[in-house]
Amino acid sequence: MEWYIYVLAAAGGAVFGLAVAYVNMLISRANLGTDSFAGIMGVNMLRLLLDVIALAAAYFMCKVLSLPMAVTLLAVALGLSVGGMLFLKQMTKKIQSQRDDAANGGE
Repeated sequence: MEWYIYVLAAAGGAVFGLAVAYVNMLISRANLGTDSFAGIMGVNMLRLLLDVIALAAAYFMCKVLSLPMAVTLLAVALGLSVGGMLFLKQMTKKIQSQRDDAANGGE
């Protein structure tokens, strides 16, 4: 295979992983105020299921399009991991600033 196929597969996989991580962040943000244990566990299970579906979709796309499997799956996993960490940092920063505002009396 040509070298540019590997680069395109890696870039496409990383972008796909970041997109799924963003969807996971939206799901987490929508259920942020959930106080029940079952609700929190349900959201985490949904996010894990989305990760598995994303990796399975990448696997089958590799089979259909004859893309390099290892490069694509590693890029998707990297996009999911790095994207998840970045979006988590963004959410915690926003939550922390809201708590600081509430602690200061809304000033």
